[in-house]
Amino acid sequence: MKYGYLLSAGLFALLNFSSAVAQDLDFNTTMPLYPDGAASHSYMGIGTPAVNVDISVSGPGQFSNASPNRTGTGLSTPSVDFNSPSETKNYSFTFGDPVTGLEFSLIALQYKIDFTNPQSYYQDKITIIAVDEFGNSVTPVIPAGTGYIVNGNEILANTPSPSVDVNKVRFLTKVKTVTIVFGNGPMAGADPRPQGFTIGDMDWTGVVLPVELSYFRAKSIGSVVQLTWETSSERNARYFSVEHSLNVSDFTPIGRVMASGDATRRQFYSFVDDQSHQMTNYYRLQQVDRDGSTHYSKIIALRHDNRLPDLAVYPNPSDGHSIGLQCNELDPATLQLTDLTGQKIAFRLEESAAGHITLLPQKTLKTGVYILHAPGLKAVRLLVH
Repeated sequence: MKYGYLLSAGLFALLNFSSAVAQDLDFNTTMPLYPDGAASHSYMGIGTPAVNVDISVSGPGQFSNASPNRTGTGLSTPSVDFNSPSETKNYSFTFGDPVTGLEFSLIALQYKIDFTNPQSYYQDKITIIAVDEFGNSVTPVIPAGTGYIVNGNEILANTPSPSVDVNKVRFLTKVKTVTIVFGNGPMAGADPRPQGFTIGDMDWTGVVLPVELSYFRAKSIGSVVQLTWETSSERNARYFSVEHSLNVSDFTPIGRVMASGDATRRQFYSFVDDQSHQMTNYYRLQQVDRDGSTHYSKIIALRHDNRLPDLAVYPNPSDGHSIGLQCNELDPATLQLTDLTGQKIAFRLEESAAGHITLLPQKTLKTGVYILHAPGLKAVRLLVH
């Protein structure tokens, strides 16, 4: 597949569809801090792309020690007093948008039978219930360990011993809501003593936005610019606002295209800009959800008069550390950087959320002349000093 890119030096960051850097909900530091003893709490704008997280705690049983509360390892419930072994506490985590790569630990599970009265025995049991944005069940991956047994989505402390940790519970597919149900197993007494555990800090690697954009392209057709884009799925989408700029900073809405709303199949859209300028035009999409939330596409660029070369680099001359590119219809997999002898030079491309892409040589280029080329495009001489 070919892409139209605006590439710029010095303005880059990894895209965050599935970021390699974990996005953290650290209960002890993420703002606003979880209030001790609160039955609900909301975190706003965690990570990039930003995602909200709503927490609610429900179910019978009396808390003590201002539970739950923040600790250095997670969200702790040091003591909950159940009236019977059948009662449970539910800890629900709902993400504003589904997340991928979610993982967390469960800390300090116990099976306690060293009380004089067997009716006071308790046996920690946790059931993990998760769903995606469509309500489909998502199965957690729970590692085996010492001191507990795993049965599907259930964890049962089974050895009378010091507390044990489950490190870590993972989800291999996207998750919208996770509910951790805490209670007792079959060996608990009729009136179990107060018991507790800790939900470890949460990490995830990416966010599934309401609209998954497959591509966004611009093409000159006579005196107009045709914009086309495709979505692979949509959820709660309302419309796309098409925005235009001449300087990559100040964007103005130039049209609106209604979205399909909810779709699991590919949807195709197009818009014609008949007021484009005889210079470089920049475009982006603002996707607006039914709840009013918004998300932006990457920025694409098109020189309407086509006077730019097919492949341009800047700054040129370069310092050899990073090279910004502007390309039309470039297949990144075919791009090559060579010296004048034809020796290939290793590099990588990084694209920012705004659509800026930078070529980063594996090793800083030495002073000299280099060639950037790809099949079907004009080769460009790059000077390094």
